[in-house]
Parts: sequence; structure tokens; C-alpha cells
Amino acid sequence: MPASNSQTASPQWLESMGQALGNWQGAIAGVGTAGREVTQSLQDLPRTAQALAAEMPNLARRLQNAGVRRGDGPRSSADVMGLFDQIPGPSKLGAKEWDIRVFLSDKQASHIHPHSQGGGNGADNILWELGLHNHQRGAQVMTGGEQIYIRVHNAIDSVLKNSATVAQLGLAATGTAVLTQAVVTALAYTLDLYRGDITAEVFRDKIVEAAVSAGIATPIFFLLLIAVMALFPEVVVVLSAPAVVAGFNALFGVGIALPLVQSILRHVEAGGAGEVPQRQYAEALCQGNTLLADSAQTVQQWWQDLVAGETQAWAGEAT
Repeated sequence: MPASNSQTASPQWLESMGQALGNWQGAIAGVGTAGREVTQSLQDLPRTAQALAAEMPNLARRLQNAGVRRGDGPRSSADVMGLFDQIPGPSKLGAKEWDIRVFLSDKQASHIHPHSQGGGNGADNILWELGLHNHQRGAQVMTGGEQIYIRVHNAIDSVLKNSATVAQLGLAATGTAVLTQAVVTALAYTLDLYRGDITAEVFRDKIVEAAVSAGIATPIFFLLLIAVMALFPEVVVVLSAPAVVAGFNALFGVGIALPLVQSILRHVEAGGAGEVPQRQYAEALCQGNTLLADSAQTVQQWWQDLVAGETQAWAGEAT
């Protein structure tokens, strides 16, 4: 009697597992592809002042001297990179010096606390601001509201000035996700079509459905990443880290694997497992599902901590 219950429950469990993975497919494909495209576009950014001077010499000189009075000592390497990190992420896509200099073309290194009131040249006392607004403020201390306005203005200005690169990268990410999901879904359902479990029309609809799902999820997450990078430039340091690049590459791989895993589940459910006990498949799939869930929770927590930390830092600036 227990064996009978196990045999009847197993196919239902496999079906529910397949449905759960199907629900994940579009979201993971979108997150993985968009994140992969963005992080790979940022991975060649210089990470030290020495690398910046070698790879982007004109920009390095600008950051070294911006806002420094004659007679002041040289700006430290840490402060040079601090000013570099303040430049919004959309201007850094593709790691092109020209695009970054275009963003800074109408900006000045504006002191939060002016020299006349004891302010220094450290990156923590400087924001990139329109030269006209900097001159209008004169020797007054920059208010919290002005700091927020500068951050929002710079975010919008960065996206507009590098809109061609942003659009090109977004289209590339969406196209990659759509094409990839269409191909792997076609492969995943070929066996179902061969067995006669689905018709040619259903086969076609499955491919279209996967492509549409990826085409919706990818631009949404891509735009979210661009917005966060624009408003919180410091996030770029994290996104360009090799570990994060590798993580999004792995997630992209998961997006490819999911339809194929679903195909195996359907094959097992249809009796294609031969003499191998269903219980072994169930245990292996359960372990895999646990691993996926743990990974998703880790990524979600990392994202929440990242955004919460930047929001708290932003709120601190405003006070």
C-alpha cells in the first residue's frame, strides 16, 4: 500500500517540479542575460589610480587636478578613485574614456564645504556639479537638498549623454535572451514532439511563449540595473568585480539549463527512465531544487543589502 501511494505521488511531484521550474524560466533568463551584459560591459574599468592613469590618462589628470587650488598638495590615489567612483554607471558602460569625459564636460568638482570654511579636496567633500550651479553657490555650504538634486541630475544626464550605448546594450541583452530561450526551448520540447505528447502547433507556441517571457523580463531588469547604476554610482565597483561577473555568467547558464531540466522531468514522468527507480530521480531533483532556491535567496539578499546600503548612504548625505 505505501509503495502504491509513492508510485502515484511521484509523477504528480515531478509535474509540479516542472511547473515550478517553468515559472522561473523567464525571470532567470532575464536577470541572467541582462546582468551578464551589464557586468561584462563594466569589467574592463580600471580599479586603481595607476591603472586609470595608464588606460585613461586624460581623465586621470582631470581627476587629479579638479577642484585643487594652486599650492595644495597632490590628491591621493584613493581620492582620485573616489572621484572616479562618483561618475554614474551609464557613462562607464563599455569602459570608454571618451564617454566619461563627455559626461564631465560641463561639470566641476564642487566642494560640499568650501575651502573658505575648512573644506578639503578629498573625494568625500566633492560632488560633480554643473559649473554654473557651482559658481552661483559661491562660498556657501552645499545643503542636503542640493546634494540629492545633484545626484538625480547627474543620473539623468549620464543616461542621456550615453543613451546610444545604453540602448545598444539593452537591445543586445534582450535579443540574446530571446534567441537563447527560443533555441533551448525548441531543443527541450523536441523529444515531446517526437513522442507525440504535443502537436506541432503546441511546439511552436511553447517556443514563442519562452521567447516572449524572456523578452519581457530582460529589459525590465536591464532598466532596473541602469537606474541603480545611475543613482548610486558606487554600485559599479561591485558590479564590475570578477566574482559578480562570474555570478551573472553562471545565472545565464542556469537560464539555459532550466528548459532542458524540464525536458528530463517530462521524460522521466512519461516512463522514459527505464528500470531506474523513480525515487532516485525524485531525491536528485529535490536536491537540485534546494540548491536553486538557496542560490536565488542569496542573490536576492545580496541585491537587497546592496540597494539598502546605498540608500542609507544617500540619506546620510542629505542630512
